[in-house]
Amino acid sequence: MNEEAIFDPQGAADDLFNARRSGEPCEPVAGKYEIDTLEQAYTAQEELIKRFEHVGQKVVGWKLGLTDPKAQEQMALETPLFGRLVDGWGYRDGDRIPTDRMISPRVEGEVGFFFTQAITDPDIDAAGLLSCIGKVMPALEICDSAFAGWPRSLFDAVADNLSSGFYVLGEPLENASDLDFAGVTMQLYRNGEKAVEGDASKCMGNPLQACLWLAKELIERGTPIQAGDIVLSGSLGPMQQVERGDEIRLDLNAFGSLQCRFE
Repeated sequence: MNEEAIFDPQGAADDLFNARRSGEPCEPVAGKYEIDTLEQAYTAQEELIKRFEHVGQKVVGWKLGLTDPKAQEQMALETPLFGRLVDGWGYRDGDRIPTDRMISPRVEGEVGFFFTQAITDPDIDAAGLLSCIGKVMPALEICDSAFAGWPRSLFDAVADNLSSGFYVLGEPLENASDLDFAGVTMQLYRNGEKAVEGDASKCMGNPLQACLWLAKELIERGTPIQAGDIVLSGSLGPMQQVERGDEIRLDLNAFGSLQCRFE
């Protein structure tokens, strides 16, 4: 370790924010700013979010990542990871997605949750969580990276808001208690051809349980889910790279479908 180098989450956040705002990728920040632990990476993430808030963009929800148990094992993790969703990043079914606002977009099929009540009980169970959810919907997370290519380390990814980009929400279902979360399957089509498929096993076995983990984790951190927040469950299958001109369709069967075009 360089004796002159110290942990500098503000410096990391500045680099990441400037890259995101300009569309010009930056160099990895973990080594440059001595981000050596997961908690330090989350601190840098918080600093990055403060910069978005300073220019008038507020946090409107949360996203889960690395929800696949096999991927967690490969990364020597015991839990998923999380990032924030920021105002102005959301799109709707049928929208056109501006690729000129992104650096290296990739998409994942997920389940989206809209909360009508805040989560404050650290002992909340799945039934209690369902009672706080107003709507469930298909969701396409459009991941992006401040780095050229893609993050080279876990700490870089977490500091960069866990590679958050945009997201697309489909038509909501209001009968959340009737849905089979453990049985949800996903097919993602790129330009009419099936590109990716997956299921709940890639999302902690159940997207609702993944959301429950996040709810408890955020309470412990003092930043609980609030009424009006959106939560993205984590991917139900592998990530798919996209380019300008691509048409994407996501089908979650009983959970609905959505589509969008990258322009």
